[in-house]
Amino acid sequence: MLKLEPGLIIWTIIIFSILVLLLRWKAWNPIVAAIDERTRRIKDSLDRAEEAQKNAERMRLEYDQMIAKARQEAQDLIAKSRKSAETARDEIVQKAQAEAEAMAQRAKRDISLEREKALEEIKRTAGELSVNIAAKIIGKSLNAKDHQDLVRQALQEIRPLVGEPN
Repeated sequence: MLKLEPGLIIWTIIIFSILVLLLRWKAWNPIVAAIDERTRRIKDSLDRAEEAQKNAERMRLEYDQMIAKARQEAQDLIAKSRKSAETARDEIVQKAQAEAEAMAQRAKRDISLEREKALEEIKRTAGELSVNIAAKIIGKSLNAKDHQDLVRQALQEIRPLVGEPN
């Protein structure tokens, strides 16, 4: 069995106390300082990591805002381009319609002028023909007044035939 000796116990307590005092005097402060330094480094690392995380979040928000702004600018540019294209298209259509209307008016005017020329030619030819026929029938030439009267009478007879009012 184990036998306890009081001298051994006393020497063990004395040596243990001296060892604790020596460790406290020489090793305790460096150990505590090392633990404090390690605690400080861990805290600093956590603070830097938290700061880096905040910076990353701030940069992500700025990036998201820049992307949203770029998208909005792109949409505005597309809308502006569409509006510009529609305006150009409308101007081209209006110009084409105006040109078509002008061409139609010119064609109507030209047709009307040609019709008037043709009617005048018909009237002149009919008048000359009437005078020639009358001269042959009567057998003599007409003076200027007789000629004008015959032309007027022939014109009045021809106007209903060509669709012109009296």
